[in-house]
Amino acid sequence: MKGVLRVLEVRGIAISDDIRERITTCTDLDRLDDWLDRAGTVEQAEDLFAEAAKEA
Repeated sequence: MKGVLRVLEVRGIAISDDIRERITTCTDLDRLDDWLDRAGTVEQAEDLFAEAAKEA
């Protein structure tokens, strides 16, 4: 989870408290891996969750 936040921070992407909480409280390792993969390409932090919303 820290890796996801770190990638976003290094890229200069703003992370709201809500998004930070959602990432830090996630216990699904597959989902965290997916978010980590996406953290390198998203334009804004909210985009991490775009595919998850489509799947739900």
